[in-house]
Amino acid sequence: MAHSPELPLGMLAARFAKEFEARVFEALTRAGYPDLRVRHSVLLGSLDRTGLRLTRLAAQAGMTPQAMGELVDDLERGGYLERRPDPADRRARLIVATPKGERALADCLRIVAEVEASYASALGTERYAAAQGALGDLLER
Repeated sequence: MAHSPELPLGMLAARFAKEFEARVFEALTRAGYPDLRVRHSVLLGSLDRTGLRLTRLAAQAGMTPQAMGELVDDLERGGYLERRPDPADRRARLIVATPKGERALADCLRIVAEVEASYASALGTERYAAAQGALGDLLER
């Protein structure tokens, strides 16, 4: 896609992020996960076999517990995660990835690596590394 050199970096970064997400989630659909959406990505990468409480997941994502609860409900309906009693406090529930959720995350990580490799191939390894480094430096400021 051609772009104007006058576009601010933020606009270019936002367009790039949308294009990146679209490629990843189109590939996830082809890989057998048609119900996963971009909004779920904030939760997928946080799950593990030990589980986390909803309030902790929400805090990590910078979301309200109510908004995180909606994402958890979506992914629970899809079979990607489940709620289990917290052994440390039976009143609390842990959000835990199911085997399907673990496979989806592994496939997602593989797809992300493939998409990034295609960008590196298009730009060349050095230019891609420089772009990645520059954006990382700006985000750390």
